[in-house]
Order: sequence, then C-alpha cells, then structure tokens
Amino acid sequence: MMNIARVILLAAVTGLAAPACAQPPAGGAQGTGVCPDANTAMADGDAEAAVTALRACLSARLHPWQTEAELRVRLGASQLALGDAEGALLTYNQVLALLGDNGGNTDIPIVRRNRAVALLQLDRPQDALDDLLIAERGMASDDFLHILLGGAYMELDRGAEAIAAYDTAIRLAPDSPGGWVGRSAAFIELELMDRAVEDGREAVAIAPEDGSALNALCWALVKAERASEGIDICRSAVAAEPESGAIVHSLAAALEQVGEVDEAVPLFARAYELEPDNTTIADDYARTRDAGGR
Repeated sequence: MMNIARVILLAAVTGLAAPACAQPPAGGAQGTGVCPDANTAMADGDAEAAVTALRACLSARLHPWQTEAELRVRLGASQLALGDAEGALLTYNQVLALLGDNGGNTDIPIVRRNRAVALLQLDRPQDALDDLLIAERGMASDDFLHILLGGAYMELDRGAEAIAAYDTAIRLAPDSPGGWVGRSAAFIELELMDRAVEDGREAVAIAPEDGSALNALCWALVKAERASEGIDICRSAVAAEPESGAIVHSLAAALEQVGEVDEAVPLFARAYELEPDNTTIADDYARTRDAGGR
C-alpha cells in the first residue's frame, strides 16, 4: 500500500482534479448545449447534481456518438470530483470505446489525462503512466499533467523521473503549490530531506492555508527529524483538513518525535480510523496501541 509521502501527493492531486478535469474533449461543443442542467451544476461546483443531470441526459434518448462521448467526458469529470474513481474509470473506458468504434481519435489528451487520475486513485500507476505519456504529446504545457506524471513515477519507485516531472510542473506554474508539494514528497522518497523541507516551505509560502501544502512541510520536517520546528505547522494542517488520515498521522508523528506521546497516541488511533488501509498508519497505530495506547 502507499506510504505517507505518496498519500500526501495524491491528496494534492485529488484537490486539483475537479477543476482541471471539468472539460469536454477538444474539437466541438455538441454536448455542452444538450444538458444545460449539468452545465449549471458543474459551474456551481455541484458534482453530485451534475452526475444526476448527465445520467438523465444520457438515458433520455440516443445521441450522436460525438455528443454522447462529450457528455460522458463531463460525467467522468464529475465522478472524479465526487471521489468515485471506479465510476469515472468505467465512464472514460466507455468514451474510448465510443471513439474507437466510430473511427474517432482515442488519444484525445484530456480523456487520457482524466482517466489517469482515476487509475492513480485506484492504485494502477503503470496504466496511469501509459495514459499520461499519450496525453503529454498533446498537452505538454499542462502543469497538472506533470504533477500526475510525478505521482505515477513515485508509485513505480522511479524517483528521478518523478523529480523531473515535478521540475516541469514547477517551471510551468511556479505560483501553484502542487508541484512543490509533489517534489517535496519525491525528495523524501530519495532521502533528500533538506530539499524536501525547502520545497515544503515554498508550498506553504504560496498557499499558507492549504492543508496539503502545510502537511508537505510538516511531514518533511518529521522525516528530517526536525519535528520541533513544525508542530504549529502540523496543527494548522490538521485544522485545515481534519478528516485526512495522512495529515492527522503527520501531527501524531511530530508529537511523538518531540516526546508528547500522550497526545500522539490518540491521534495515531484517529489516523487509523480515517485511513485503515494505509500500511504506515496501520503500523504506527499497532505499535502505539501495543505500547499501551488506546
């Protein structure tokens, strides 16, 4: 399972996915006028209402295949925004099947990139990488795509390539925290802790209230054995995203490192409650529980 550094990265990716994916494929707007309720819902950021409206439009009647494909791309984007990676993957597979069956272009970058988001969330990094490399040919200037590439390379333990992908993302969007957050996590994987801390600080300088940015710095300081410098940062990260198991775990690890074990132990338990499938969280929960925690 993913370790904490990788969870930090995917939290950032998830946070970016909804606005970046809410686009039809290039080359037409046939679908955009067919389902106005979905347009309104997506503009309002109401992904659940968008999914409902798009499904209703798709089931109401047969559409030209191009229109159906565009509607399904928008459905997949809304499913990603809801965190429904399995549903989004099925939807994007249907889009590619429609394109293939009708002689369309199956390498539309936005479709491949969006499907990669679902594949990464489903722990299928090699499949995601395959899609991203296709998408990169048509959207090389998209910083979000390079953040996704970095995530796929990290999952495949290809740290140097992950760093290169994040370097590109940072060059393309230096004022966005995503590339800095991702590269900080990648530097941790390569045991370059001081550089990880530097990137975490850059992320926080750009987005001082963003939970993922705060957590990137918190976790980098923990891994650098400098948790005493980051307790307030770690607390701010939890305040920003209290339902993130990874972020709660980072605070617990920081408190344990500075000797505040009584406060750390229930936080390890809370992190496990939030993300029981994460092995790093599960191991720390078991260790502290067996040592007398609750």
